[in-house]
Amino acid sequence: MRRRSFRLRACATAGQVGGAVLAVLIATAAPAAAQTTSSPGPWVVDVRGVTSPVPIDPAFYPPLDSAFVPARGFGLDVGAHVYVFNFGPARVGLGANLVMLRGTASPPPPTVEDGGSTAVQRLTVGMRVIAPQVSLNFGSHDGWSYLSAGLGAASVNAEATEVLPGRHESGLLRAVNFGGGARWFLTERLAFGFDLRAHQIAAGADTPKVSVFAVGAGLSIR
Repeated sequence: MRRRSFRLRACATAGQVGGAVLAVLIATAAPAAAQTTSSPGPWVVDVRGVTSPVPIDPAFYPPLDSAFVPARGFGLDVGAHVYVFNFGPARVGLGANLVMLRGTASPPPPTVEDGGSTAVQRLTVGMRVIAPQVSLNFGSHDGWSYLSAGLGAASVNAEATEVLPGRHESGLLRAVNFGGGARWFLTERLAFGFDLRAHQIAAGADTPKVSVFAVGAGLSIR
C-alpha cells in the first residue's frame, strides 16, 4: 500500500512540475520580450535556500520501528553557470548545481506507566543531487528567465537512532533534472532569483525510482 501511495505521489509531482514551468513562462514572458538591450550573463553564481519532499518509500531506510519517516527536507542549492552563445531569441547557458537536503522525523513518545521505556526511533535522511544543466535564457543583462534540463547523479542516505539503530545508503543513482526560474539584478553584481525543479532519480539495487520537486530562492552574483 505504501509503494502504491508513493507511485501516486510521483505522478502528482509530474503534474505539479508542468504547472510550475507554465507559471514561470507566463510570469516572465512579457518582461523578457521587453528587455532586449543586452544578453543574459556572462556568468552567474547562485546561493539559494531550497526545500523538497524526500523519498518516503521504506526501501530507502533501515529497518523501521514505526511508520514515521521524514516527508520534507530543507537545505542549500549552490551552482554556477556561464552563457556561451545565442540560439534564436535565447542565450544558451551551461552549468551545474549541487542540492543538499536534510529531513528528520520521529513519532510522538508513547505514554508508559510504571517507569517503562519511552524511547522512540529517530530518523534522519540526507539527499544530495548533482544537477548539470543546459539552459535557454530569455531577457537582458539586467534580468532573465530560463528553462533548463540535464543529467546528473543523486544519493539518499538515511540513519535511524535510539530504537532499532541502523543506516541505509543508496549509492550514486542517475538523476534527470528539468525546470525553470528567473533572476532579477538589484545591482550590477547582485540579483534575487528562484528556481522550480523536478529531479527524477533512477532505481537502485534495492530502491525504487523516485521523483521530487524542489523549490529554491536566494541570491545570485556575477
